[in-house]
Amino acid sequence: MIKLEGRAIYLSWQSTDHGKRYIVAELIEKSNGQYCFRYIPGKDLDEAKKVGFDGYPAFPNLDEEYTLNAIDPFVMRLPARSRMDFSELLNYWEIQNSNISDFDLLAITGGRLRTDNFEFIDPHAVKRPNQFLTELAGFVYHAEDQELRNIPAGSQMQLERDIGNRHDPYAVKVLYKGKQIGYIKRVHSQTVAEELDKGKKVKAEIKNFDVNGVVNSILLKITIAE
Repeated sequence: MIKLEGRAIYLSWQSTDHGKRYIVAELIEKSNGQYCFRYIPGKDLDEAKKVGFDGYPAFPNLDEEYTLNAIDPFVMRLPARSRMDFSELLNYWEIQNSNISDFDLLAITGGRLRTDNFEFIDPHAVKRPNQFLTELAGFVYHAEDQELRNIPAGSQMQLERDIGNRHDPYAVKVLYKGKQIGYIKRVHSQTVAEELDKGKKVKAEIKNFDVNGVVNSILLKITIAE
């Protein structure tokens, strides 16, 4: 998709809670322990600007590469390590290393806030994991089906390539008992699609299902067979 220099995670943005997710920038971890942040020229950024994107608040110039303390504004998106329930949060995301770096924590959790529509996504460009967590995309379009509103945690999903999808060439449908509930979200869809196209067995199960009519948060655990 995009050439990366060093280890990078993408910053995505939506104009609405249920709109298309655009890949607008990348946060790069350099080998010397420093970070840089830059916007990614191209179709996604151009389309995002047309629907209101004007940059991340801490980095307003879309043409500048930021290197001074580039990760600091994003650390504010992470839960404070001093929180009494921090270990529970790590457990929720299946993170065993309590000393995990801020960069890795952003890569795994996405650094999402309820006050904006930004989210980090790890493209798995350096090392493709055998297992990772990802939020389901597009459930809002299937939420009226009552059978799909009470899926138990641990339920196995079916994955099906959506060849010819005009929004994502790597689109992967997620189905429950034959009914579509959404898609693997962009970027992570490439990881899953390429493994499926190789003939690999890829499992998807519900890690957490939180649907209450206002917030639809469905977390999937993806496992790729060795």
